[in-house]
Amino acid sequence: MQLDHFDQAVLKKSGNASQIIFDMYGVRIKSNNAEKQLAGIRKHLRHKLTVDEEYVPHPDQMDEIHIKQDGSITTKRMMYLSEEDSKNPDRIMYLMGYDPGKWELITCKTRRNYWDVSMKLSQGVDENGNKLPEIPSKKTNHAYACEITTKPIKDGIKSTAIQDIFDNLESPELSEYKYENSGKGLMLELPVMDLHLGKLAWGDETEDGNWNLKKAESIYKKAIDEMIARVNLYGLEIERIIFPIGQDFFHFDTKDSKTAHGTPMDTDSRWQKMFNTGVTLLIWTIENLRKIAPVEVFWIPGNHDTMLSYFATHSVHAWFRNTDSVTIDLSPTPRKYVRHGKNLIGFAHGQDERNRIDRIMQVEAPKDWGATIYREIHMGHIHSEKVSEDGGVIVRNMGSITATDSWHKTSGFIGAVRKMQGIVWDKEKGKQLTIDVNVKI
Repeated sequence: MQLDHFDQAVLKKSGNASQIIFDMYGVRIKSNNAEKQLAGIRKHLRHKLTVDEEYVPHPDQMDEIHIKQDGSITTKRMMYLSEEDSKNPDRIMYLMGYDPGKWELITCKTRRNYWDVSMKLSQGVDENGNKLPEIPSKKTNHAYACEITTKPIKDGIKSTAIQDIFDNLESPELSEYKYENSGKGLMLELPVMDLHLGKLAWGDETEDGNWNLKKAESIYKKAIDEMIARVNLYGLEIERIIFPIGQDFFHFDTKDSKTAHGTPMDTDSRWQKMFNTGVTLLIWTIENLRKIAPVEVFWIPGNHDTMLSYFATHSVHAWFRNTDSVTIDLSPTPRKYVRHGKNLIGFAHGQDERNRIDRIMQVEAPKDWGATIYREIHMGHIHSEKVSEDGGVIVRNMGSITATDSWHKTSGFIGAVRKMQGIVWDKEKGKQLTIDVNVKI
């Protein structure tokens, strides 16, 4: 077996045994003990030279792949792994070059061998356990013979990959807030429409500014900050906030960058990174909103993000599950209704309902319909503001802060004012104020 440079240095180094042990391993021991230990180490290294490579393969030399007729692949490889990684099949699959989002793990076998590899720096200690100045020493990974069988994922997203994202989110440190109810009965509605996080747009092509993951995150945070600042500036005493999740918050819905309906998209990022950024933004938003008043959250699917927005709502629910000031509706119904005094507000994306939308509220929320005077349905989808009224219902399409992309530019869907909109409702008097936060490009 070949020795590495460190092993060769231990064999060749001459001089005082105690000093050699300290130089090579960072431990100070007395001369007699040092000579015995150094002799044992060198005996072990010389024995390694006699071991036949055929029976102890080097990790870089062993790699066997077997492709079967059903499309599954069995891969055998020697790998250096930590104790933690050796117990994580998805991690082993990833290190072998298989994306857990695209490959399903069928079987995983590992067998530990006896040679190790140095990894990091640490402090040495003397024989009494006292720390010495920092010097190189060994933190060990072990060599494992690994064998996995994988199969391509044809449809959908692997649940364990989504779980990994949830597991990697940092645990929140939440504080409860005390609210003073002024009795004025004001509710803030903050429906973020059509953010399209993960979309890629080139400003030189669209003449509407660049749009990518970092740009979207920055513009979104500035808009939320300004919305909250306006609420405080106007002296509004809000007792309740409603915050829908969805409405094409994410730009695509599948691992191959397609919408929920299978349309390919121009994208800036991998779905895992987009999803993780989106969940973090939603949690950040709710944390800031609940400083003002209790927050009510629910899911409204878009035609771009039907699955991922629902997963995000579940993630937010897990985050705030023990927080009294945040309530989350996980029901799968595509439309939701909120009653506030004499107001009834319905939420839908609008892509599926189309011209039937003004005839749905009466059927789906008949009791609240009969007990209210002011009724509106709020939608996204068209990325611009549009208002119509018929049969006692105001249908309001809300604006969006997202940039124009290549498809919109080519199709002529251009010129809409980019804005995030918040609405303030009075229990008795209906809609009182619309707060427009415009995006400057």
